[in-house]
Amino acid sequence: MNLYAESTGHFVDRAVGKVTNLETGDTVANAVASAIEFVALIGVFAVPILIILGSARRRRVVNAVGGAAGLVAVIWYRSIEDWDQRQNTVLDRWQIPVGDWVEQITVWVDLNMKETLDVIKWPFHTMLGVVVDDWLLGLSWMTVCLAALIAGWAFRGLQVGIGSFLGLTICGLLGEEYWKETARTIGFIAVAVILCVIIGIPTGVACGRMDGVWRIVRPVLDAMQVVHSFVYMLPFVFFFGVGFVSATMVTMVFALPPLIRLTNLGIRQVPEDVVEAARAYGASERRVLTDVQLPLARAALMTGINQTLLLAISMLGIAAIMGAGGLGRLLYRAIANQDIALAGSGGLAFFIVAVVLDRLTQPDDSDGGGLFGRITAAWKNTKTPELLLSNSENEDLLNKVQIDGESDQEAQYEPLRSAERSGVAVAALGAIATLLGVLLPWNGGSGHISAYARYADESLTNQTFNGLAASGGSWFGILIVMCTLALAGSVYATVRSPGQRNRWLGPDGATVFSIAALVTAVCSIMASPPDVASEFSRSYGIFVTLIGCVLMAAGSVLWVWNAPMGARRPLASGIRWGRLIGVSFAGLLIVMAGYSGWTFDTRADSVIGPELRVQLDDIVMKAEAAEAAGDLALAGSLAAEFTALIAYAQRTGDVIHDGYSDQGAGLGWVALVLGLLALAVVIPASGFLSQDELFLYKWCSIVCGLGLGLFLMSVAWIGSISRVAETNLVAGVGALFLLFAGVTVAGSARGTLSEFDRKQVYT
Repeated sequence: MNLYAESTGHFVDRAVGKVTNLETGDTVANAVASAIEFVALIGVFAVPILIILGSARRRRVVNAVGGAAGLVAVIWYRSIEDWDQRQNTVLDRWQIPVGDWVEQITVWVDLNMKETLDVIKWPFHTMLGVVVDDWLLGLSWMTVCLAALIAGWAFRGLQVGIGSFLGLTICGLLGEEYWKETARTIGFIAVAVILCVIIGIPTGVACGRMDGVWRIVRPVLDAMQVVHSFVYMLPFVFFFGVGFVSATMVTMVFALPPLIRLTNLGIRQVPEDVVEAARAYGASERRVLTDVQLPLARAALMTGINQTLLLAISMLGIAAIMGAGGLGRLLYRAIANQDIALAGSGGLAFFIVAVVLDRLTQPDDSDGGGLFGRITAAWKNTKTPELLLSNSENEDLLNKVQIDGESDQEAQYEPLRSAERSGVAVAALGAIATLLGVLLPWNGGSGHISAYARYADESLTNQTFNGLAASGGSWFGILIVMCTLALAGSVYATVRSPGQRNRWLGPDGATVFSIAALVTAVCSIMASPPDVASEFSRSYGIFVTLIGCVLMAAGSVLWVWNAPMGARRPLASGIRWGRLIGVSFAGLLIVMAGYSGWTFDTRADSVIGPELRVQLDDIVMKAEAAEAAGDLALAGSLAAEFTALIAYAQRTGDVIHDGYSDQGAGLGWVALVLGLLALAVVIPASGFLSQDELFLYKWCSIVCGLGLGLFLMSVAWIGSISRVAETNLVAGVGALFLLFAGVTVAGSARGTLSEFDRKQVYT
């Protein structure tokens, strides 16, 4: 019989094994271990209770007993060599069957409360069906974009409306799949926010008017914000399945508390004397609520809705995990499959949708910070959203003081001077010439930019195309028209009511739009036609357009140089190094854009080189010989080889033309010259020549115009290629780098321009 003492187990095992066998020693050792574990558990759980409830003398005894038990337990576990096995045995013996309890509850609810679950599910399912399936997916994408334009214009202003329209248009142009997922995302967020408003505002009003309701609701809100969404997501999935319904419910639970808290705060912040005055004049409680409390609490309500929206946007990733569709699902799939193209397009659409919805729901007095910063602030203040309104009272008081201080003064803007009128007249004349030039023939024989994208332009002889035609100027002409119309709006607003319209409808806006139009026209003329466009010829229309753009730019510069503009507040002194560094970085992007691909071509006719042509000709000769000999099997095999070679060439033989290539349009050189010009203009705009505020303002308008021109140059190239391109030809990343460069240049000067308005004269 083997003695247990020969093993290397626990010391109790070894001691007992000296007098007995292996099985008995193990049993005794487990019994002793269990006893010591019981003592340890008593020391952990019972000792603190006895210390709290017992007298001072008992506390000393209990402390001594608990300390001894703890010491024995520590020695015991320190001596165990098979720690993991011994510990797991204890856990299995004392496990709490929480999972079994939850399963039993879930099964019982699912079997006995099915009707109740259907009632809860009905409003979510119905609203999602109406908003997503019937409206957003049932309407054309352009209708939805126009609706966003109208909604943004009605609620937040024309600028937000146009931005929303352009953003959703970009989402649509990414492709049908991306648009459908964009619509589902908008519908999902809209339904979640609408239901939060339906529940949150009445609840917040009740909390603000009744302290008892607030005392009941507040702990519930704390629990909703403390518990992680992954925890309460599970019961919704169990009861309502995966998909949009359960995801909407989870989003509501997460995004609802800030709206209730801010509504409650807004109602409570209404001055009590105002409420009492309304009641003294005989107003009912309903009128007090609707005519006094809710209007005065509007800022808090709008902030609450915006915070709810931001939190709902941040839940799209979890919604994708729960099986909901939308852009979150595309991003989830892109990460799982490491699909960079899907992640890039889906991420852009996601960002645009988030920005559009955020801007549509921002409070009127919002600082308009970046989206990610606002989402970060929403997450940071989920438990204390009241801090987001900390400065609102001071701002309202300041505005009130300013209004009171100027109440006895009447202000009017300075009228147009003779020199300014001359600039306005020249700019208006240039706008007329530009619009006429765009409608005149720009080229004949074949397309200009479009000839890079389709071989059909080779046969367009004896035809002419204006600046709006797909085979003419394409998006170059379209963007010039847009800039010209913007300048015409500036001329009209300044002549009719100077300084009283949108601040961009003024001399600085006219300068920015006119220079951008001039840059676009120059790029259209300087672009080299492709070699295949043998019959191509430029017509007089493009030169008329160029002359009109030159007149617009000259008149606008004369206009802004003589306009009576003034800064809203003193500008910071010193050299604007950030502006100089920003434009320098844009110059680096322009150089990178020139060396990067502007077109990627995998069309069969493009990728067949001389060597491949020899192989294909050889296969064709062999196939003809096989058919003549009646060997149809060999002929079929050769035909399959022919097709395989072409397909392989299309997969691996990308024909890439960069911005400096002789085979491309050569717009990289034009962009480089414009970048160097921007670097030259930014020197006076950065304060190297003068620190005068008005001097900086004038030069910043030119810098911003050049930046917008670079941006439109990139957009025109991408839009033209997308408009007319044949299959397997796309615009390259070089145009994207140029787009970023234009935004950087324009953004470096926009801050200074926004600080200036037309001077006022007070009487």
